[in-house]
Amino acid sequence: MSRRNSNRDILDTLYDALCDSDRKLSPTDQARLDRLRDVYAHWLDHPIISDTAIRDYIMANYSVGRAQAYNDIAVIKAVFGNVPKADKELQRYKANRLLDMASAAALAGNDRKAKALTKIADSLVHVNQLDEPEGEDFPWDEIVPKDYSFTVDPRVIGIEPEPGIEAKSRRLLKQYTQELDQDIMEIPDERDQSEIS
Repeated sequence: MSRRNSNRDILDTLYDALCDSDRKLSPTDQARLDRLRDVYAHWLDHPIISDTAIRDYIMANYSVGRAQAYNDIAVIKAVFGNVPKADKELQRYKANRLLDMASAAALAGNDRKAKALTKIADSLVHVNQLDEPEGEDFPWDEIVPKDYSFTVDPRVIGIEPEPGIEAKSRRLLKQYTQELDQDIMEIPDERDQSEIS
């Protein structure tokens, strides 16, 4: 069974187990499900830690290898979602909500509360780096393919051509083409014979 099919099977098993609490799992699958739930809970408690820190947590607490730990991380992201990305969206929502409250306070004439809420929102944005781009777009339109010109001249790479190589090449091609033609023997198809009679 390939690793891709194995991952697909465990994902299907986990989805089914999450949706149906009465579903019975094998001891191995149940242990893995419990491990994944614990790791996900740990990740929710520490949403900004890296995949490497999660890997180390899995390896330290469950005595599994590095490959299995990364596999667990991939399964968690597929089943539960990418925690750091979700946390950033949550923080963005909170900042927007605070700004909405500041706007409402300012409209109500409570400038002091509006300024305080705006400062809190600004701090939230700064601490969670919401004002920084998540990844710069790669300038695909600036990629210019190299101009390659093909040649059969070996001098281009610093090799002197062998005298008479083209004649030798034609002679060998003719020789082996003839040998191939002689080796080919047609075998009549039995179906063709039965259709004729």
